[in-house]
Amino acid sequence: MLRAVLFDLDNTLVARDEAFRGCVEDQFPDAAVRAELLRLDGGGRGDRAALLECWQRRSGEPMDQIRMGRLIAGHLQPDHELLAALSRLSQTVKLGIITNGSGETQRHKLRVAGLAGIVPANHIWISGEVGKAKPDPEIFLLAGRTLGETPEHCLHIGDHANDDLAGATRAGMRGCLVEQVLNARRLDQLLNRERLQ
Repeated sequence: MLRAVLFDLDNTLVARDEAFRGCVEDQFPDAAVRAELLRLDGGGRGDRAALLECWQRRSGEPMDQIRMGRLIAGHLQPDHELLAALSRLSQTVKLGIITNGSGETQRHKLRVAGLAGIVPANHIWISGEVGKAKPDPEIFLLAGRTLGETPEHCLHIGDHANDDLAGATRAGMRGCLVEQVLNARRLDQLLNRERLQ
C-alpha cells in the first residue's frame, strides 16, 4: 500500500533545465557562448567550477553557485494546477522531496515554485543539508524514517535513472522515472499506473 510519495525536484517538479536555458539566453546573445555554457552545465550535472568560471569570463561579472541558483530560480514559474494536484495528494499520502544540491539554492527554488507551501520543510531532504546525496540509499532511508514509513510503502519519482530510480530501488522503495517535468495530468496518470502495480 502506498503511504508516501517522494519527489526529485529538478526536472521532475520544476523545469530546471528550461530555466537555465532561459538564463543563458537572457545573458548571452552569442550562440556559440550559449552552446558552450549549456554544454558545461550538462543538465545540472556538469563541471560546476568550469561552468561558473566560463560564465564569469564571458559575462565579465562575478558568478558563484548562490548567484547561479538565484538566476535559475528567477526563471521558474509556479504551476498552479500541479500545486493543486499535490495538495489533493497530500490528503491521502505523505509527501516529501529528495534532491541533490545546496540547501540555499534548492529551498529558494522550492519557494519560487510554490512547493514550500505544499511540502512541509521537514519533509524535504537536500543533499547539502543532510550530508548524503542520491543515489546513496541512505538519503532515501532517512526520508522514510522521518516520515515513519517503511521503504516498501514509499514511491520515489524522479528523472534520473541512477540517482532516482536505482537509488530508490536500492533503498527498497518503488521508483518511477519521468521523461518530462510533471504537470497535474502527468502526475495523475503516473499515480494511477503506480497504484495498480
